[in-house]
Formats: sequence, C-alpha cells, structure tokens
Amino acid sequence: MDDNVYIKRLRERLRQKPDSRLFLSLAEELRKRGKMDEAKAILSDGIKQNPFAAARLTLRRWYLLDDIPSEAEKESLGVIEKSLQDAHACEMLAEGYEGAGRLSGIGNGDAKERALTRLERFSEAVRVRFAQYPTS
Repeated sequence: MDDNVYIKRLRERLRQKPDSRLFLSLAEELRKRGKMDEAKAILSDGIKQNPFAAARLTLRRWYLLDDIPSEAEKESLGVIEKSLQDAHACEMLAEGYEGAGRLSGIGNGDAKERALTRLERFSEAVRVRFAQYPTS
C-alpha cells in the first residue's frame, strides 16, 4: 500500500472515530516520514481527548529525543497521576532523574521532589498490592 494512501486512510478513520486511539498510529506514521512537528501536534491533540499511557509515553520519548526534558517529565507525571499502577512510567521517570546530569532542567527543584514523593507512594502501593502473594 502506498504510504500516502495509508496515512489518508488513518486520517479518515480518525475523523470517523475522533475518540479512538488511532491518533497514535497516525502520529507514528507521520514521524517515520519525517513530519515530526505534525506528528507531535496530532499526538498532543489526541492526548487531550484520550490520555492513555502509551500515547503519553510516546510523546515523552519524542521530547527526550528533542532534548526537552521538562516536557518529557510532564508526560511521565501525567501517566503517574492517572494511574499509580503504571510501573513502566514510574521506572522511566526514575531513570530520567537518575540521568539528570545528562538532561538539563530536571535535576533539582520542586518538580523533582514532587516526582520522588509520587514514586515513593507508587512503591508503597506496589508493596501493598503484592503483599498477598508469596515471595518464594
């Protein structure tokens, strides 16, 4: 299938179902074709209507690739606030702070303290949730 035809089909399907998660597929296809600004715009708009974790984490990754760690942090925190069960988002945020020496803007301050508090709450929630299972 021609790439342009595929993108047109995705756009049409998204137009028919604007509350679907198709915006992530469309954004990824646009990114693959070098249309990063359009891909980010579609992803950001889609997240406003349907803020599911995979979309937010994709946008987070793109922000890190563009060296915009403060925006990447916002996306990670958005996932954590939505669902403390999302261990992957917590792990990625912790990795971001661990590498703060390489990433400008997220090494210190209130945002880091808030995130660490959230990570501590997450850790406690995991301990409580899995306390019922034997460890051996």
